[in-house]
Parts: sequence; C-alpha cells; structure tokens
Amino acid sequence: MKSTINAPEHHGSDQPAADASLPPHARLLLLLAESAPDTACRARARALMTQDDLDWGAFLHEAGRHRLLPLLGRHVDRFGWERAGADGAAIPEPWLFTNSLVGNRIRNQTLSDEFGRVLRELATDGVPHAVRRGFALVNSVYHDIGIRLIGDLDLFLNPADIPRAQRVLERLGYTREAPPGPQVPANSGESGESGEQSGPSAEHLQMTFLKPGVRPSTAEFHIDVYHQVFEERTGLSLPATTLLSRLDPAFVCGTETSVLGRADGLLDLCALLHEKATAPRRTGAPLALPLSKFLDVALVAESFTADAWQEFTDRVREVGAGHIAHHALHFTSVLYPSAVPAEVLRTLRPDDLDHLEEYTSIEGRQRRWTVAFPARLFIPDSGPHSGDAAP
Repeated sequence: MKSTINAPEHHGSDQPAADASLPPHARLLLLLAESAPDTACRARARALMTQDDLDWGAFLHEAGRHRLLPLLGRHVDRFGWERAGADGAAIPEPWLFTNSLVGNRIRNQTLSDEFGRVLRELATDGVPHAVRRGFALVNSVYHDIGIRLIGDLDLFLNPADIPRAQRVLERLGYTREAPPGPQVPANSGESGESGEQSGPSAEHLQMTFLKPGVRPSTAEFHIDVYHQVFEERTGLSLPATTLLSRLDPAFVCGTETSVLGRADGLLDLCALLHEKATAPRRTGAPLALPLSKFLDVALVAESFTADAWQEFTDRVREVGAGHIAHHALHFTSVLYPSAVPAEVLRTLRPDDLDHLEEYTSIEGRQRRWTVAFPARLFIPDSGPHSGDAAP
C-alpha cells in the first residue's frame, strides 16, 4: 500500500505544510496557524486571499473547528487585513475575527480571575498541584491571554490529596460532577485525557468540578483533576506522584503556582495529540484534532534548548513513550518544519512507522489512513462511511 505520510522529517523550509492538493481555504488556514507569521508567510496568505475559488465560508468554518478564530483576529488587527491592499486582498467580514479575539480575551480574563482564586486557596491549604496545558501555556509561549481558546482549568493532583482539594473547591462553590459510565475510586491512580471514543475513557477516570458562571461567555467554571498523563489503553504510566516531585514555578492566572517541568510538559502535550489522533473513530468522520493542539506543541518545542531536548528524550525513554512522542512530533514537524530538530526526530524514530498510518475504528479494528496528512485534518463533516475522503 502506498504510504500516506509525509516521508521527509523536514521539508527544508520554515513555512508550514500547504499541500497543493488541498483546497485554498485549507491551505490558507495552515499558513495562518502561526502565533506570528513572518513576511513570506503573510505574502503567500495574501496571494491565496485573492483567489476566486477561495471559499470564505469554508475557511470560517474550519477556523472555528480548529479553534483558531481569536488568533486569526489578532492577525487581521495586526496586519490590517480588514482593508484591501494594492493586491486587492482583504478578509471579508473582519469583525467576525476581531470580535472573536476581543470576546475570547474577556472570557479568558474572567476564567483567569476565578481560577487564580482557586490556585491561591489550594496553596493556602497546602494542597500540592500543577496546572496542566491551557493556562500553563498562556504566559510561557503565547504571551497573549486572548489568542488561545481555553475552556477550563486542568490540574494534576496526587490521589491522596484529592479529598483535601475537593473540600477547597466545595468551599469556593464547586460541585463534583459524576461522569457517565464506570467510576474509578479517587485513589486508583488511573487517569488521563482521551480522544473521542476511547474506553475506558479519561472522562470516566478524571474528576470534574463545576460552578455556575455569572456571564453569558462563562456559563460555568469547569475544573478537571487528573492524576495520570497517559490514558489506560496506552499501557503507560506517568503518575502525578512522580510529576509533582519535579515541578517548575510559574505565574499563572495572576498568581504564583506550579506547572509541569519542561520535559513532562511537552510529553503531556504529545500524549494529547497522540490520543486524539488515534482515538477510536468512525471511518469517514472528521478527525477531532484541531490545529491549535499542534501549535501548542510547536511553540513549546521552539522554546527548547539542546539541554531541554536531551532531558525530554531521556524522559521519553524512561517512560517508554517513544512511539507517542515520535508520532506527535513527526506530525508537528510537518506543519511547523522548524519547531523540532531533525536529530530529535531521528533519535525518537522507531524502526516501524506503521503507527503514523493507523487508527482504530469504533468497532475496535485497526485501520490505515487513505488520506495523507495534513489533508486528514480537513475531512468534511459528512464524510463517507466506507472510507476516509480528502476534502
């Protein structure tokens, strides 16, 4: 069978992959899925904006599905794309993008104020914890609270500390939501974050706490508590008891707190990418893996020094997560060729690359992609049931 993966680990360019076989709206979104697109990238984007066959409705739809609307709003505002230049390029209805940026900034600040209080109360009560993903990335790699969509606060806690944490959260008005399906005791040590339909899913293993909000943009405040990086189906374990012994101090949600150490933090992001890419799914259904998750990995990877990469590869070997790290970093490097050093990919590369081609059907059967990456990120919402289809 012909391989559908991008064989080269790097394309020899700092520009994101924009396969000519993709429709213009998909190519444009790939170009603009950058926190700071350079001059060459912007020029290519403007050229696409003038194409008669560019479907702006499809572009808006995919921008929303890939959780990039606020980021695009900053691009529109920063580069003046609401106005047609000499080349005639302009974003139609630019207010949709800029309003998304402004609205998301207000929402994220509201969340930050609330979750900062939570973090301070946990610290006051002596509950060890670490902020995971989302808000942990805002100050460290995004440097703008408005451009990344954030839905909740993700925390790592030791299983033994969960009762104390629950008392703190209940004091602040949160109630624990009972997830559907089989329950796992708080001290079981099995948790994670899964893809759409894995089983038993991390939605069954994590603990969720909810509090009513006070604004239309924040109907509720949502906190997820985890005590394991990997979902159960991987057979791997990196528990909170280990993670919390090697945290980095950080300023998150307006308060001094802790985040995962750099190697653990990147491995956690890689685990999420792998989970979503390989989660059981219906053939032909859209892949619920937004470009924003790749951008998270790319921005963290770009901040790594040689020492940090050595620490990361050592950690991956220690945990036995080589295939997960390679899977996530390989596809991130396709979209962001300068993010991951080629020698790191070579170090992590397994002898068998089938894991880049495979996913599991909801019937539990192992299947192979018939659509190349990154086209598989743009499979339409109503794909065929008999096989995956290009957009």
